[in-house]
Amino acid sequence: MDAINLFDAHGYFQALCTKNKLAQVHGFFPCSCSGINSLEEVVDNFKTQSAFLCVDDTNDGVTEQRSGGFFKKRTFTVFLLKNYTFGDMTERQEALDICRQLFRQLHSRLLIDVDDLECEQIYMNTDRVYSREIGQYFMAGSTGLYFMVDVSEPTDLTYNSDEWA
Repeated sequence: MDAINLFDAHGYFQALCTKNKLAQVHGFFPCSCSGINSLEEVVDNFKTQSAFLCVDDTNDGVTEQRSGGFFKKRTFTVFLLKNYTFGDMTERQEALDICRQLFRQLHSRLLIDVDDLECEQIYMNTDRVYSREIGQYFMAGSTGLYFMVDVSEPTDLTYNSDEWA
């Protein structure tokens, strides 16, 4: 069993983005990035898209032993970004409020989906989801927030002598 391939965070969050009515109304574009300093697909589509749900393709993780088994815990970061007219602080506040609403709706969906994921031995920590709003000087004309979700999956650490010389 290779835990690295169990939970497809990109596919999961992109599917949520396409199914959510608020995301549809405001044209949130599902995409990927490699962290807050490398928002590649956001930058590439900044002129043609007005809002983004961007899943970080890198993650922090830890392998831990629980109840006699080993689990790979990974933390996924999702950015919700919405463009506004640079310098218009009222429009900026409205864009940030939309991102806040979308985050709340996504978190409520995570609470529903957690049971289905557990049936597949994917344990999403929905009790504690860290979020942080992005400051006004992040990207000229864009605001939003990011949130982080921990997912634990069983991993097989059985020693295999065939893997060693």
